[in-house]
Amino acid sequence: MDQNLQEQRKSMVLPYINKFLTIVDDVILLWVAIGIVGVAALLMVEAITDFIFYTQHSISHIISDLMFVLIIMELFRQVMRQINRHSFSLNPFIFIGVIASIRGMLLTQMKLGMGEAEWEGAVLQLGIHAAIVVALVFSLYIYSKGKPKEE
Repeated sequence: MDQNLQEQRKSMVLPYINKFLTIVDDVILLWVAIGIVGVAALLMVEAITDFIFYTQHSISHIISDLMFVLIIMELFRQVMRQINRHSFSLNPFIFIGVIASIRGMLLTQMKLGMGEAEWEGAVLQLGIHAAIVVALVFSLYIYSKGKPKEE
């Protein structure tokens, strides 16, 4: 009888604890989402200021900032998926990796074009970024093939 009473109490308390922790999780995710949007907005303001007060190095900064905003917004989408209780997906993280590598390629090419980078190091860096893009695209292909089709 004593064990039955303990089980009954536990079954009464657990739903409340679960609901409380779910609310805490939602609040934290909401603050993370607000922070991500704030950082993206600050980067957009910085890109706009770089555009208005144009210098020789502004183009690389503008492109870098805009690509970083894309990366941040992909993270935001993943946080929103968590808030809306959608299933987890690797796709946003693969997209983030591809965007980050393309950003690295563009910045390296610009530095090379402006004479700010050594040829050998820059070419090696471009090759590494290109290999990362190929590996991530291949990973996305494999991941997509393995996922069950949604109807």
